[in-house]
Amino acid sequence: MDKKDKLINLYFLLLLPLGLIALVCAILLAQHRDNTSALLTLSVGVVCFGLIVLRHFRYVGEIKVKAAKAETAERNRAEQAEIHVTELEHYVAELERSSQMLRESRERFRHAAYHDSLTGLANRIQFIEHLRSELEKTHANAEGKFAVLFLDLNRFKTVNDSLGHSVGDKLILDVAVRLAEAVGEKGMVSRFSGDEFAILIEDVVDPHESVRFAEYINDKIAVPYSLDGRQIFTTASIGIVFSHPRYTDAEDLLRDADIAMYYAKQTNTGHVIFDQIMHARAVCLLELETDLRLAVEKSEFELYYQPLVNLDNVELMGFEALVRWNHPSRGLITPGEFISIAETTGLIIPMTAQLLRMACTQVVDWQKRGLARPSMVVSVNLSAAYLDQPGIIDQLRTIVFETGIAPECLKLEITESAVMENAENAVKVLNRIKELGVRISIDDFGTGYSSLSYLHRFPIDMLKIDRSFVSSMEEGSENGEIVRTVIALAKALNLGVIAEGIESIHQFHQLRILGCDYGQGYLFSRPIPVAEVNKLLEDPHRWQNILPVNDFGVIARNLEYTQLRLQ
Repeated sequence: MDKKDKLINLYFLLLLPLGLIALVCAILLAQHRDNTSALLTLSVGVVCFGLIVLRHFRYVGEIKVKAAKAETAERNRAEQAEIHVTELEHYVAELERSSQMLRESRERFRHAAYHDSLTGLANRIQFIEHLRSELEKTHANAEGKFAVLFLDLNRFKTVNDSLGHSVGDKLILDVAVRLAEAVGEKGMVSRFSGDEFAILIEDVVDPHESVRFAEYINDKIAVPYSLDGRQIFTTASIGIVFSHPRYTDAEDLLRDADIAMYYAKQTNTGHVIFDQIMHARAVCLLELETDLRLAVEKSEFELYYQPLVNLDNVELMGFEALVRWNHPSRGLITPGEFISIAETTGLIIPMTAQLLRMACTQVVDWQKRGLARPSMVVSVNLSAAYLDQPGIIDQLRTIVFETGIAPECLKLEITESAVMENAENAVKVLNRIKELGVRISIDDFGTGYSSLSYLHRFPIDMLKIDRSFVSSMEEGSENGEIVRTVIALAKALNLGVIAEGIESIHQFHQLRILGCDYGQGYLFSRPIPVAEVNKLLEDPHRWQNILPVNDFGVIARNLEYTQLRLQ
């Protein structure tokens, strides 16, 4: 109640005694027959009581209104409370849902952190944690033994490049299923990346058990895969490492398994057990890789040249450029020691660009100095990695233009296996190379797996017979027939033929009789540096003085070739 209401109530409280006084006075005045005053006084009393009655009813009304308002307010408060309770229940439910989603998200993140997204197998992180746990058990219990198998699919890149990544993913999935079925409860299977898998086999009693298991796995993987209507074949290279007290770090054990796998892939033996000699070699290779990177930056490479000879008249037709590495401390290193490292690391691409430029520049220099005929040809070997690089055509065009070499004086030699890694792409790239006017030769022909259909589509100029066939021609083995067949095939396709590895006069005469066009080998010359080539170019007919070449040999060759055509 405010101050104003209090004053009003006080005012009406004063009216009550005033009204009573007025009534008493009116009665007294009426007794004294003063009717006028009595009526007047009575009126005052009536007015006072009337006002009091009115105030009472108004007060009662106000009380009812206030009661109604209070009831409404109470009802509103109850409704609001109910709303708040409903909202609170909603918030609690939302909180529970959010908590559940958070738990599920946490579980998904945890699963993603420890599993491979494609196969659902354990990933590298989970595998290493499990491997560390097994190492701890082994150190605590000397009898606890286990083995780690590091596995890499062979020719997986070929599947990916030729059939697409979707087929490659399906192949990985099928391999993962087979590995999981093979391992079962014996251990853990993990996919590390790409086509690499790791397997941990627990409770290994006999090391030979792991070897047999590796063979079993390879047998399962070798079963053909039916993917998108195609039959896909693959095998695996497996490195095996056994637990040993010297291993305290899981990464060291995996490193050695990887090294063993690398040797299995290099030797094509399916599986290899790690030994300490491999580790020493791996350290040496790592040092060599570091030096090789510096060698590319500093251009420490030198070209040696092996003559290409026309077998008809034994004239010098050109050279094959062969790389040597002038190592600052180890001296001259042959390509067999570093080319595989260059291919693995990708250094083969900038290295090949350097060698191409060096070879082209050298031929142009010889021609300008009058030491070489304008038709002198230099052959340079290209790897599969260099052939697959996106900018190969622009790079070749630039080298030819900047060095000034006539395109037909440059011959690119590509191994049969390199072009068949991705035959469809090779056809496109070789056609674009051919548009530059550059010659193309298939190297080591007969050692790969090219089909006649692709051989017919390749825009090539020559086939080069691998030295392994030439070296055993004298024995009268099947290799002699292979050489005969390759030469006949080349003639049928209107291609030239080069034989490499000619080391004897007998091989020389056999190849001439069979119709081989060109040859190279130690019979003519080993690979020689530029200084010796300069001397050789001063006497390009030097072999005619030491090799028995006469008309009878040429006639015999033509007669033999005619017989081949008639057979």
